Amino acid sequence: MRRWTIGMLALLAACGQADEPDASVNLTQDDPILPMPSPTPETLVTIPTRFVGIWDSYGAACAADPAGANRLVVAANAITMGDRELPVRGITLADAGAVDIDIVGDRGGITEQRRYRLALGEGGTLDMMADGGPVRRVRCDAPAGAEAAARNAIALNLAPDGLQTVAGASSRALPFGSPSEIVLRVVEAATQSLPERSRNETCGEGPLDIATYPKIAVYFQEGRFVGWSARGRGLTTMSGVGIGAKRATVDSSIDAPVEETSLGREFTSGGLSGTYDARDNVTALWAGSTCIAR
Repeated sequence: MRRWTIGMLALLAACGQADEPDASVNLTQDDPILPMPSPTPETLVTIPTRFVGIWDSYGAACAADPAGANRLVVAANAITMGDRELPVRGITLADAGAVDIDIVGDRGGITEQRRYRLALGEGGTLDMMADGGPVRRVRCDAPAGAEAAARNAIALNLAPDGLQTVAGASSRALPFGSPSEIVLRVVEAATQSLPERSRNETCGEGPLDIATYPKIAVYFQEGRFVGWSARGRGLTTMSGVGIGAKRATVDSSIDAPVEETSLGREFTSGGLSGTYDARDNVTALWAGSTCIAR
């Protein structure tokens, strides 16, 4: 069992000499704790699915001692370290797909506030960040973890005025005009991928910065989210409109008359635009400023 020690605050004053700073909480080296920085703007309802599961220090430990001191169990709204279950009080997105997990617990009558940063390393390991570096854990339950991930998945939906995320019974809108850093973090978390970055200087509405993911390209102007375009099958609106959808699906959810344009058989409705092929399948879908050449 790891032992945590809490340093006593000492106030030392001397004539002509400034007070020394308060002593901070002292932890053993095994406790990967980050200081409590200001929260990032984008919060999540649950811990992202890629972190959910059972983790331990090395493969053999997974079977050797299910209640070992190094065992880490990550659920949607709690983490368990050894024999200590710690409810999660806040979840915020961090850089490169990592998340910061805020925990408030009681230990011996003393309230403890902690922030843990979770990130995935090479080969699917879990890195729990500390000031001195990450503590690494390996997954013990790949099948069970995958099932838990599916149950707690964060879905990304397309919308005429931006994007929308859904986690469990909760949804959150990301309208056009949202800060780029928030939108990038959400899309990276939802797609579990990093974008290819580019810039188009020749758009009629001005230069656009582009983040291209496997299933979507997201457009920004002067640090603000201004448009998206779907790339292949996989992402849809809440009503099921996406690449490959039938015209009947589109017509059942929106009023989208079709016109012949330089792009082909094009439809537009309330900010949402797209094209059909000869069989009335959606072949392109976009909204906002995307710099489409006509």
